[in-house]
Amino acid sequence: MELNKLLGRKIKEIRESKGLTQQQLAELCDMHTTSIGMIEIGRRMPSLGTLELIVKTLDIDYQDLFDFTNTYSLEKSEEKLKIDLGREVCNFNKKQLQHMINHAKAIRKLCQKD
Repeated sequence: MELNKLLGRKIKEIRESKGLTQQQLAELCDMHTTSIGMIEIGRRMPSLGTLELIVKTLDIDYQDLFDFTNTYSLEKSEEKLKIDLGREVCNFNKKQLQHMINHAKAIRKLCQKD
């Protein structure tokens, strides 16, 4: 199958899993609904800028967009959650990192009590 059709199907799958209509996604991306529709049916290949906008708007990773073998799921795996956490803290300064470590230790203790 052609890349534009695979990509279009994946965008549609993710959009629908997030409960968005084509019109809502188009508005959030400042695009025309017809453009989203054409991308989703594979008749138009989005530019890199448009792909970046769609990825940010749908709050997904690029790997989600190009994973044509698996169905997109809102529930993230433990590994993806660890990667997301790492991205969030990678620019923390020393004080912020220590604060985060203290919170993590407190959370672990709370979970051990349950």
